[in-house]
Amino acid sequence: MIRRAWTLLVTSTAVAGVVGLARQRWEAREVARGALPRASAAAELTPRTAQPAWAERLAGWVPTRPRTQFGRAAAATWSAPLTTVGMLLALLGGRRPRWDEELGCFVARGAGGPSRIALGAVGASANTVGLVVLSPGTTPDPTLLAHEAVHARQAERLGPLVLPLYVWLSARYGYRDNPLERAARHGARSAGTRSSG
Repeated sequence: MIRRAWTLLVTSTAVAGVVGLARQRWEAREVARGALPRASAAAELTPRTAQPAWAERLAGWVPTRPRTQFGRAAAATWSAPLTTVGMLLALLGGRRPRWDEELGCFVARGAGGPSRIALGAVGASANTVGLVVLSPGTTPDPTLLAHEAVHARQAERLGPLVLPLYVWLSARYGYRDNPLERAARHGARSAGTRSSG
């Protein structure tokens, strides 16, 4: 019974991933032809369809870095499975991630390989896996890094659950309206306001 439920969960999440990827590719094509505005790292975009209250709350959730040494260790441990995958992707992309103290995560600048291919397929500028930001650019925009740092904070709080949650939300809402993406854009806007004020 448990094995069947697990298989169903993994299979349905994989299908949701395919749907989410297809939606993101469609959105990238619509942006390229001018039918949709680009969802930049800090863009304030109104969702195309109304979202339930829980999704709106999630879209406003910008977690902060853990304040205590114990909290940081617990967050790193909880997000370690995805961080390990992020490290592997960076190494496969020819880059060694470096810790960025200001962002509170690892950053692999100039990453190629599987990450660059995936980003190119969906028209994205960077991605975060666990506590590793993968950027194909060698000097990524600070706003983009602030956006990706929010995803690292989400990984600290949600651990390995962030991946299936992100996949399911992308299948339901698409990339642009995914509440986790909306939260990251909100966090990048807030970071810009703090740095300029």
